[in-house]
Amino acid sequence: METSNIKVNEAEKVDNTKITAQMLSEQERLSAQIVDTRKEITELTEAELKELEKETKQFEKGSFEHLRYLRMNFKHIGEEIPKDVPITKYYRYIIENFRIMKPKEEWTDIDYKVDNSQWQRLMVASGLRQRLEVQEIPLIDRQKRIIERVRNGTDYDVHSSKKFLERLQ
Repeated sequence: METSNIKVNEAEKVDNTKITAQMLSEQERLSAQIVDTRKEITELTEAELKELEKETKQFEKGSFEHLRYLRMNFKHIGEEIPKDVPITKYYRYIIENFRIMKPKEEWTDIDYKVDNSQWQRLMVASGLRQRLEVQEIPLIDRQKRIIERVRNGTDYDVHSSKKFLERLQ
């Protein structure tokens, strides 16, 4: 009786492993199909900038809707963090080196997009610092990819540090 139970449990484990492997390969396939078709916001022509200003007049500058419109329609690649800066110091480096020097009253849509991208980057850098200070195991590939995206300034959608930390696990 016990032998048959053990065989059933082993068979269930094998099936669960196969299902988990299939789900992971399906997720990888789906994530590989996602293509970012947004334009780089810093490379817009004068006509495109005027069109953008016309489109965003319906939103209050800096409002959630305004920033969401910019995030959904335009990408921004920020400056890179030098490779000699440790991961846990990314937050401090961004604070000290990436700023918009104009007064907020003079900001354009591009400045709002740059500021929002830097804010998102700071949120991720903060999550990284807190997570990696307590993590004892070596980094996994997903963590390395997220760290590289923060380092090279790639714009991505991180609304909450909770989602980010879930992705790190």
